[in-house]
Amino acid sequence: MNKLIAAALALMPCMALAQVGLINNKADSSGSAFSASVSGYYYFFPESDNNTITLIGYLDYKSLHLEPRYNYEGENTGSLFAGWKFQVEGKLQFAATPMFGFVFGDIKGIAPGLELELAYKKFDFYSESEYVIDNEDSENNFYYTWTELGYSPFESFRTGISAQRTRLYQTGLDFQRGIFAEYSFWKLTAGVHYYNPFTPDYFFIASLNFEL
Repeated sequence: MNKLIAAALALMPCMALAQVGLINNKADSSGSAFSASVSGYYYFFPESDNNTITLIGYLDYKSLHLEPRYNYEGENTGSLFAGWKFQVEGKLQFAATPMFGFVFGDIKGIAPGLELELAYKKFDFYSESEYVIDNEDSENNFYYTWTELGYSPFESFRTGISAQRTRLYQTGLDFQRGIFAEYSFWKLTAGVHYYNPFTPDYFFIASLNFEL
């Protein structure tokens, strides 16, 4: 279970970024170049007392993307990321956002990353990679990738499958897979992810995003 918790904490940033990606982070209907939102994520492990909450802010001005985070790369750890989005509009939408972040708290270091987004009609694809470099102990460096395939049968509802593969020190390769569903209303988007279904290592993530 400790291995499962460590892997789940490692995928926090990927899960969070996916929910405010190309599909869900819709353009401001007012045409404003600035947008902002805040998200909370509750990680529930039925077989453990190590449940935790992650908080993330999103600030976008034109192509500039900023993200302050807490309990994101790890517990009792904050970070601040900045990136630049390159986007192609049309029937087939594509976006790539290279990012770089500073990590502080229990984990201290830097983290380069890349987000890729693709959307066509009611389908969307999201992938994110990040490498956290620990300034104090290189044995704590870690790399992960995240992939999510979503389908929106109607505008306010999105569901799909997700998977991630992470390399954590002394844990080997760890693969998590799951299903998710999200519902949007007003300025809110509520979601739930169910990982490793029907196995002893299952866990849930409940999320809530508010557009400012």
